[in-house]
Amino acid sequence: MPTHPSRLVAGLLLILGGGVVAVSALAIVLARLLVDGGMVIRPADAVLLGDLVALLPFIVTFAVVNLVAAAGLLLGRSWADRVGLGAAIVGATAGTLGLLLVGVGRDPFATAATARATADGIGILAVATALYVLVIVAIDAAGRSRTVFQGAAA
Repeated sequence: MPTHPSRLVAGLLLILGGGVVAVSALAIVLARLLVDGGMVIRPADAVLLGDLVALLPFIVTFAVVNLVAAAGLLLGRSWADRVGLGAAIVGATAGTLGLLLVGVGRDPFATAATARATADGIGILAVATALYVLVIVAIDAAGRSRTVFQGAAA
């Protein structure tokens, strides 16, 4: 049985999302190694890095779930819809909350450099949120077409 095109799109988007999250996790690990090796950073950045290292198991798990769901979708496994949908809901929810927190926390009197960093962060969060919303839409579209075709055949 061929894989529905929407499932292929969802699988490819999950590979993209999982890959980006995995690379981010690798960057956190490398940053920690550099700081532990003696690289000097600002105290605020050290606190942020400590927080990110504490979250690293969750970040890595999310990346793995994305990649497993993507593989399942591309191989046509029945369980992959649920896993992919769960991962996409978590990603879209986290992105939406991130956008809300960045929006609420914006400093109207920020310097140009800070404002630019905030704009970059908003852009990254918006793209990630949109990616996971598209995964939800693609998985839903595949499920709806399967229901229509199965209902017509019965």
